Amino acid sequence: MVVAIVVSYFFIDRSLCSFIYDHSLPQQICALFQIHHWPPVQADQGDLERHQLNLFVQLVEWPPILTGLAPFLLLATPFLKSSRFRTLLILMSVSILFTFGLKNELKWIFSRDWPLTWTHNNPSWIGNHAYGFLWFQGKLFQGTDATGSFPSGHTAIAFASFLPIGLIYRRLLPFCIALAIFEGLCMVVMDYHFFSDIIAGALVGTTCTLLVKSTILPSDLSADALDSPDSSPGEN
Repeated sequence: MVVAIVVSYFFIDRSLCSFIYDHSLPQQICALFQIHHWPPVQADQGDLERHQLNLFVQLVEWPPILTGLAPFLLLATPFLKSSRFRTLLILMSVSILFTFGLKNELKWIFSRDWPLTWTHNNPSWIGNHAYGFLWFQGKLFQGTDATGSFPSGHTAIAFASFLPIGLIYRRLLPFCIALAIFEGLCMVVMDYHFFSDIIAGALVGTTCTLLVKSTILPSDLSADALDSPDSSPGEN
């Protein structure tokens, strides 16, 4: 994945970002989503575009919400009986919190320019061809998110959210990975992130989840037990 990040940074990110912007893919996706899932809105063109964008964004902006809920999910686990679901809540909530803290630190350290200008008049690839890592210029050091594209926090949280489900319920693992990848690709097609940001986010979320799993997953819920559809925690 590190090799893929390097390759994407030098050969893919800029051209893909420009292609998405030049062909107005975010607007087209939002318009298509609006047509097929919601009735048309009576508004001028500017209001309609904003409304369409908001409808789509609602589907891809769930990671920050789940991050805010993670502490409460963890606090609820002592009141639950020992079960796969309780283990899932522990694994998921701790993975999310660990991932959230790490991805923020990495954003502040790498301090990468964004694809688009969207906050504090930040320099961007589309805005003024700003591209690269500024190093230690992030929010912790400068007080703004003007540089914070790398890694993708949404993608990192998506992997930290879905991977625990797949690790506890092994038959769902391919679908969980696919959903996490879908979240990352949404960040790319909306020009929120470069493609290498997504790979880095996946790496952070996966690494954090596996580290948490190796640390806190109880022995009575081993991989063999989880793969057995008829077994229960008390039987292993």
